[in-house]
Amino acid sequence: MEVRIRPGTKQDQAIIWQATMETVWNDIPAEERVGMDRKEFEAHFRPRAQRIIESPENAVLVAERTDGPTVGYAIVGRATSMLGPEPFGFVYDIWVASEVRRQGVARQLMDEAAEWCRRRGLHRLRLEVGAGNAPARRLYTALGFAEERIHMGRGV
Repeated sequence: MEVRIRPGTKQDQAIIWQATMETVWNDIPAEERVGMDRKEFEAHFRPRAQRIIESPENAVLVAERTDGPTVGYAIVGRATSMLGPEPFGFVYDIWVASEVRRQGVARQLMDEAAEWCRRRGLHRLRLEVGAGNAPARRLYTALGFAEERIHMGRGV
């Protein structure tokens, strides 16, 4: 399958919102979703994500088949940490349509995200992944990502 990566446009936002809301919801640990209203969650999440998507400091990269349909996207930007002053690239979100997973689309998106970082003088690319998302964790490991910090939680 041939895929090209291009900058995202306003016309891509419907598919991006649908996929983002589904993947983010599914990444919330099941015990946290108990009693959580999905509409309330989306009302909380959407304006925060919208600032990231619409920021001129960030990029939306869209993967589409050469025959037209969108099959994935990645949102990448410049970030910093309170642990150090050196900025780095950060993948805020990546999604690939289920029917084309394991066909290299995510790899192409991540390669383009890394190139985006290089063009801006950023020397590191980071991301966050749900602990229970084993397929994504395997992919990121295969792409050279390694755990740097571990985010832990518990009920109180």
